[in-house]
Amino acid sequence: MANLFFSGEKASKEEARKALMEHIADNWAGTFTANFHTDGGGIHIQAVLEFEDTNELMSDELRSKFPAKWMGWRMVVLKVPRGHIDVFYRDK
Repeated sequence: MANLFFSGEKASKEEARKALMEHIADNWAGTFTANFHTDGGGIHIQAVLEFEDTNELMSDELRSKFPAKWMGWRMVVLKVPRGHIDVFYRDK
């Protein structure tokens, strides 16, 4: 059934990433990036957010700003520790 939810038209990767970057900038004060990743469920878009404590739960208000489907793509929010983006995501 999950496949039905994520089926249908998808925006291009470039368009979806650009829109997600703008959306995160409007809703997150910390360091962030957005990218595409592949896991056992296939390709998805990730909102990568730096947290002081990655065990900290996201508030319901913040979580509601990141739907499970973004411009047709399955979306995952990845919480990473401070400094992670500079080390692992810059120039990629």
